[in-house]
Amino acid sequence: MARSLSSCGLIALIVLMNSIINIESNDIGVDRNVARTWCIANPLANPTALQKDLDRLCAGGAVECPSILPGGACFQPNTLIDHVSVAYNLFYKAHQSQPSACSSFGDNTFNHRFRSL
Repeated sequence: MARSLSSCGLIALIVLMNSIINIESNDIGVDRNVARTWCIANPLANPTALQKDLDRLCAGGAVECPSILPGGACFQPNTLIDHVSVAYNLFYKAHQSQPSACSSFGDNTFNHRFRSL
């Protein structure tokens, strides 16, 4: 459960940081068993398109989404962009973090790498 909470926090942080810094590197996370790449929602994407993707991923059964339901580890923050970012990332990880899994959602997503601090 703690790892799920950590992943949710990282996704929310990445969404927030997206407009602040450019995230690029391969070094962070290697020794800490932390994912280095993430597929997250583009904060400039159309909310209707994001909702359609969320419905397709979760209701359509492409990924398991109980973590973004009320009481789930990733429910907070309770925003569309955070919830769809979790769903995108679950789909991305289910497809072995292949860039094509993230890019299949077009301009609605970003594929990020952490940079060294």
